[in-house]
Amino acid sequence: MSKKSIKDNIFTKKNIEYWVKRGILGIDEIALSDSEVLMSKILDNIHTHKISRANDGRWVTYVPDATKSSGLKQVRKNSKAELYAYLIDFYGVLPKKTKSKTIEEVFLEWIEYKREFTKSNYKPLSPSTIHRYELDFKKYLKDTTLSGLPIDIDDMSIEQELIKIVSSSEMIPQAFGNMYGYLNQMFKYAIRRKYILTDPMTFIDKRRIMSFCCTVSPKKDSERIISLDDLHRFLNSVHEHLEKYPAYMPDYAILLGSLTGMRVGEIVALKWECIDDDFIHVDYSEHRHDYEDHSEIVVGEPKSHKHRLVPITRDISELLDTIRSHSVDDTWVFADNDGRITSNSVSDACRRRSNEAGIERTSIHEIRRTVSSYLNTVLPREAVANMLGHLPTTNERFYDYDISSRSVKVEALEKLSSNIINFSAYSKVEKARKAL
Repeated sequence: MSKKSIKDNIFTKKNIEYWVKRGILGIDEIALSDSEVLMSKILDNIHTHKISRANDGRWVTYVPDATKSSGLKQVRKNSKAELYAYLIDFYGVLPKKTKSKTIEEVFLEWIEYKREFTKSNYKPLSPSTIHRYELDFKKYLKDTTLSGLPIDIDDMSIEQELIKIVSSSEMIPQAFGNMYGYLNQMFKYAIRRKYILTDPMTFIDKRRIMSFCCTVSPKKDSERIISLDDLHRFLNSVHEHLEKYPAYMPDYAILLGSLTGMRVGEIVALKWECIDDDFIHVDYSEHRHDYEDHSEIVVGEPKSHKHRLVPITRDISELLDTIRSHSVDDTWVFADNDGRITSNSVSDACRRRSNEAGIERTSIHEIRRTVSSYLNTVLPREAVANMLGHLPTTNERFYDYDISSRSVKVEALEKLSSNIINFSAYSKVEKARKAL
């Protein structure tokens, strides 16, 4: 057997990973040593008998054999590499012929690992996030070829399978980004569990795969926020409804959202103890936890796990006084005779007031984007992000939209033309040139 064929038979990806896991070899040794040096390293502290070369040129050693009177059997091979290969096989230093775990098996194992985070005191993950992992796996991966492939698959094969999945499911870029993130975490988990040695996701061309996604026209800024006219009509509808039903708490929750930009979950979880003369202390938020067979509504920390302060203006103070005059609960700010109101009741109220105002359906989240966009015109993004409880980069990407009317834009362009570009001076020169 040639040295090349021995190397091909012994130094496979699976065998090398097995030796590295057992601490027999190091990555540097594999990269810098030839096959005989590596095989000698593998046999260190295992084969204790001398290896020598006989007069006929063959390589000789002894291995244990209980059937022999001496307890040893002589082994002769034509080359040192062949002898090493025999000894490696004899001592069982090669991995057992076990079936590799599939991507589906490891993915589901990874989900169970992540599920443990929902049970910790800090709770960095919600059950709804785990449920989304499970739903996306069933939707995009479960019945695909990729799901049944071994976890030690190479990166090019993964890339080709992902292209098939993205194309056949008409996946949009955001959905692919989520799935790519899941696989990224899953393969890192597989490395920690010693199922694989290297991370194939490192070499995958994400942009190439994403080029097969379905294109989605981005929403215009005007579709993500409420125009000033529609906002006024909407809020008028809220006030008109409160004139008829002055104790209707969901309407007051909408008004507080329009004055602060707070999340709806933070509004309905607001306690009287969290309000002083100067600030609203955002210490709690309502969360919906979706499980496979049921959902739960709980009150916990804010979404960002950070407590923040919202300054109380004169209008906010008057609104809180009005709410207090109709309050039926000493703990929750927004409560009626049935107890604390929920996010769903506020969402329903938003839908009804939108219909009454004759505008397209709106939500507290659209109001939040609108408030943020207006605040961004007068405050630094960092300050707005702090007030609304998210990162400045998040504020810039998702909560800063164009809210200027045409007249404001025309005025701004005229100021740009007059004060910065000084277009009138160029215009005079051009007119003079044409006259000549």
